[in-house]
Amino acid sequence: MNTCKKSLLSGLLLAAVTLVAVPAFAAPKYSFKLAHVITAGTPIDVGAKKYAELVSQRTKGEVEIKVFPAGQLGGERAVIEGVQLGTIESTFATTGAIAGFAPEFQVLDLPFLFPTYEAAYTYLDGAQGKKLLALLDRKGIHGVVFLENGWRNFTSSKKEIKSPADIIGQKIRVMESPMYMGLISTMGGSPTPMAYPELPNALLQKVIDGQENPSVNIYSAKMYESQPWMTQDQHTYNVMILMINKKKWNALPADIKKIMEDTATEVSAFQRKLNRECDDDFIAKLKSKGMKVHVLTTAERSAFEKALLPMYEKGRSVAGATWVNDAVQFRKDWDAGKLKKEEQKYIADYKKISVPVKETMANFK
Repeated sequence: MNTCKKSLLSGLLLAAVTLVAVPAFAAPKYSFKLAHVITAGTPIDVGAKKYAELVSQRTKGEVEIKVFPAGQLGGERAVIEGVQLGTIESTFATTGAIAGFAPEFQVLDLPFLFPTYEAAYTYLDGAQGKKLLALLDRKGIHGVVFLENGWRNFTSSKKEIKSPADIIGQKIRVMESPMYMGLISTMGGSPTPMAYPELPNALLQKVIDGQENPSVNIYSAKMYESQPWMTQDQHTYNVMILMINKKKWNALPADIKKIMEDTATEVSAFQRKLNRECDDDFIAKLKSKGMKVHVLTTAERSAFEKALLPMYEKGRSVAGATWVNDAVQFRKDWDAGKLKKEEQKYIADYKKISVPVKETMANFK
């Protein structure tokens, strides 16, 4: 056999192997845009892309999800409105933005409600979390699952925050939510509601003095450029909710819905584990950029908890007394050890989840 024929045969064999190794999917039957406002490459964005990848694989290409990070399609409120209208099929959004659509979600923003990750997961994945998601139906939205934004912490350009008194007089950006506005005003600060994509420039231009966010957002949005102080107070555990346009969802076949919901549950656990595993690394990076990070002492934390107790009465007026009372009872049951079985299950299950911490942190050299 001459060289030309050998090359031709080799090429044909390679092509055949390639066709076998890479599944060829037909054009997708169902297309989704999945929008969120957090920086590309962060754990929430990695989770979004993993969800898109797995859903495509498991539906054999019938469902295509394109991820739009970093507010490319607008701020959270605008994106949720897009999901309602069907111009945007799906989103990951925080409770702050959802407050205007389903105020009951503000129960999750009660300060210091959840003492640990496992406490938050137990509440969110349990009966109360499912009831919250179901409330979105009345707004033309299908709530699927809770993911993690993380523990929210204060930063400031004015002074180090070690006590509630240090908030007095400071203009603090908050999410567009009565609970977060109340959190700042209760401590004597001036709350400034603002869409997340506008926040970094507002800090640089000193339109506001400070803000509160998880460490991943503080670092990825380069807030260290204008905020020399951060306080690791963890005043709220903040979630992201996967939401899909209800009409789009209802039009899907039952088998596709099951794949998308089961995959969302799997990706939720993956993304939560990744987010919490990356948290210390992001804090270390903030310190490397010159930010002074203060961790509250037990006494300092107690002072914040005491100062923010009035927020529970505020919660009853904005989220509903039943929701707040149930949340308070959940915390009492948790502290009494009545949910120890659920706690241990989450600890055991999450130990089994492998997450790409190094690869994720490599996005932020």
